[in-house]
Formats: sequence, structure tokens, C-alpha cells
Amino acid sequence: MAQSGAPATPVEKPATKPVRSIPYVSITGEDGKQRHYETNAIPLLFHRACFGWRMYLGGPNRVVSLKEVLTTSQPAEQVIAGPETEVSADKTRATTRMFETVQDGVLQRSWCIIPGDPPGTYTYDVSIDGEPRGEFVFCAIEVPDQNPNTDPRELSCPNKFNAVERAQPQIRKAS
Repeated sequence: MAQSGAPATPVEKPATKPVRSIPYVSITGEDGKQRHYETNAIPLLFHRACFGWRMYLGGPNRVVSLKEVLTTSQPAEQVIAGPETEVSADKTRATTRMFETVQDGVLQRSWCIIPGDPPGTYTYDVSIDGEPRGEFVFCAIEVPDQNPNTDPRELSCPNKFNAVERAQPQIRKAS
């Protein structure tokens, strides 16, 4: 009797590797040096503070389809966006659709603070190749004196990020 090449029992798909997602802030000090922090507390330092997210996806270098939806708790005074971004009429939501390159297993995006960026919560919902892959919640905090030596780790933020990795879920095998 001939046998097919298919196994008699279904083969389990390998578990998806956990994604380590990190919000970050970089600030250019008075000395011109850039300082980098793993935090979601953004000091609103115009033309000095930048912020972004980084996802460790693994795998080969490749191009992916990225959809990123930014929602802010208050409207921006001005929005600088390219043709790949649609901005809501009330300037509290911007949807960007573009192709991005995963390099050495990492995908990342960043933006810099400009005058008119509002204080409050900035939420980024990120989808890759049509699948939701992450949410990043930032706090944008006013710095009245625009001190370029502000340390974001010292700012008060209601949803402050602490760099903690989650434990990997245990995979149960069918019995």
C-alpha cells in the first residue's frame, strides 16, 4: 500500500518569538551631544528632543508594510507630514502607511519635537504586514524653561515605562 508523504499527526507551528518593544527618547544637550534613554517620557524640548519606538522582530533583512496610527490627547498646532500620512481634521490622529526595512531583525521609527506639539498622551498603534504588533504610549511633558539638560527619567508621567521584559508564555502540548 502506498503512503503519502504527509505525517499522520498535524505538525505544530513553532511558537512565535516574543517581540521586545522599546520606546525611547534622545535629547541633544547644550554641549551638542545626544543622550539616549529607554523611556516614554518626552520632554517637549523644541528641536532638541526626539522620540520613537523600536521593535525586535528577528528574521532576515526585509521590507514590510507598516501602518502606524498616532492618537494624541490634544490637537497639534501644526502637523508636518508626508504624502503617506493622513491627518484628521481635528489634528489628533495621523495614520501613516508605508514600506519600511527590517534591518538586523529591528524595525524602528522616530520623530522630533517642534513648537506647537501638545503636552499629554501620544499613542502609536503599529501594524506590520496587516497584523497588529504593538502599542506605544508616550507622555509629552512641557518644559517651560526649555532646559536642554532635562533628564526624562526625572519627569512625572502617569504611564511611565519601566524597561521590563515579559516572561515567555508556556506552550502546552495536546495530550
